[in-house]
This record gives sequence, structure tokens and C-alpha cells, in this order.
Amino acid sequence: MFTTNYTAHGKVILLGEHAVVYGYDALAVPVQSLKIKTTVSANPRISTLETFGYTGSFNNAPHDYDGLKYVVKTLQEKATRPTPVTIHYEGKIPMQRGLGSSATVALGTTHALSDYLSVKLTEPEIMAITNHAEAITHGKASGLDAVSVNSTRALFFNTKEGATFMSGKLGNGAILLIMDTGDLGSTKEAVMHVHQKLTDHPQFKSDMRELGRLAREAKKAWETHDQKQLGHEFNQAQHLLRDFDLSTPKIDQLCQLANQSGALGAKLSGSGLGGIVIALCSDQRIAERIIEKSQDLIAHAWTEEI
Repeated sequence: MFTTNYTAHGKVILLGEHAVVYGYDALAVPVQSLKIKTTVSANPRISTLETFGYTGSFNNAPHDYDGLKYVVKTLQEKATRPTPVTIHYEGKIPMQRGLGSSATVALGTTHALSDYLSVKLTEPEIMAITNHAEAITHGKASGLDAVSVNSTRALFFNTKEGATFMSGKLGNGAILLIMDTGDLGSTKEAVMHVHQKLTDHPQFKSDMRELGRLAREAKKAWETHDQKQLGHEFNQAQHLLRDFDLSTPKIDQLCQLANQSGALGAKLSGSGLGGIVIALCSDQRIAERIIEKSQDLIAHAWTEEI
């Protein structure tokens, strides 16, 4: 049986979450240790999805899958000969944690299904489909997630200029520790919360600008391999994100524990209201120490050399 597949990885925003939605800057890194493989094969009857949360008819998939359904419908419409398919997913990136799971699935499905249906897409077309699926899923999308899960390098991003890919790593053995609180975060809810905050309290607009400025400073720190400065910006950003009420008591506790255990800085990453905490560590030993001390607070942890 003819099949096609494509494997895509997750991502983490280092600085600039939420600010990037309002046209400011963000810095993100791919997470190669978290991957999802999408496989497309023939189905003799109807198109079906085999996902982590739903297995069944494509047409009956719940609204949570509307972004993915958009990808499939778009590719079928572009195909010369649309045909029923089964789309299967392996590997797992925890959903609603800010790790790019929906963008990874959208990108992988676009690639695998376009190959299966012999639809020749340009890179901009692939990115446009992936990003529109993200907008459907989250209510609003900056484009950062789509380009991040498609990149093997760290990238600096804003909606006006797009992505600037960073040369090399932060280096000197720097480790990014990613800790899953186990609490679901809702990007759509968090985006609406921030919008309401900015509408009701205009003074928060200066905090949003500051989040963008910290991302620009983080870019400089990356380029000069200044781990301590990047860690300082983590802590500054966490203070601002907490002011937006995007943090939680568990996130605050994890950030404090990480910093007390030797991290150079720690913050929430992604939409907040749950999700993940990232800590910048100068080496693997410090990351392992933080994991050991955080076991009662986290569901999972990963490390990525950056």
C-alpha cells in the first residue's frame, strides 16, 4: 500500500510570547526531542483520523480539530484526484502546553498529504496553510509557531519582517530545561485575557512593549553567547507575564525553585495559565538537580542543548 509520511518537531518561545501577537519581537527555538510523525495511507471508504485524542471519521471530528480539518480539506480541494485517506499520528507533544503541538500536526499533515495527493506546494504555500490552521485553532496566530516548527535553528521573529534565523547556538554547554506543569493552558483563552487586560487597563501597553524589548535584548545575548544576560531577561519577562495574570502559583513556585537551584533564569513559556516553565541552565548537571527537586510539581521534563 502506498503511504507517505513526514516528521515535524516542537518549539519553545524563549522571549516574546503574547508580545509577538501585537507586532513586537520574539525569540524561539526548535525542540528536536519532541516530534510527531504523520502518515497518510489509502482508505477504501471514507477519510479517517487516528490522533491522540480522537479516532474516527474525518467529517465527525470535534471542533477542536477544525484547524486540522482545514488542512485536509484544502489539500483535497487542490488535488487532481481527491481520494479517501487515513491520517495517522505517532509520537507525542503534550497538547495545550505551548510546545507547538497544533502547528507540528498542521505542518506534518500539510507535507505528508500533499505528497500523497501529488499536490506541488511552494514553501510559502505550506507555511500559509499551516499558519491559517493555527489561526483557526487558537483564534489568532502571529505565524511564529508555524515557522518555528519548520526550522532547525533558533529564530528571531516579528509579524512585519518575519523570521531571522540565528547562526549557531547560545553555546558554552547551555541547556534549556523544559518542565511540564501538567496543567493545560489555553492559547485562545490566554490571548483573549491579554486583549481584555490591554483594553481595560491601557497602562499595560507599556508592559507589552517591554516584553518585545526583552526579546530584542535576548537576541543580542544569543549572538554574544551571554548566558547570564539571557537568564536575566527570562526573569524580567516572567515578572511582566505574572503582572498580566498569566502565571499560576505552580509556575511561580517552579521558577523560584529553579533559580534557587542554580538556573540562570526561569519563566513560563507559551500562552501561560498553565503549560510549561523553561529554565536556562549553564550545564546538564544543574538541569538534573532542578528536575530532581521539582518532581512533585511536574508531570514531565525535557532538556535541549541550545
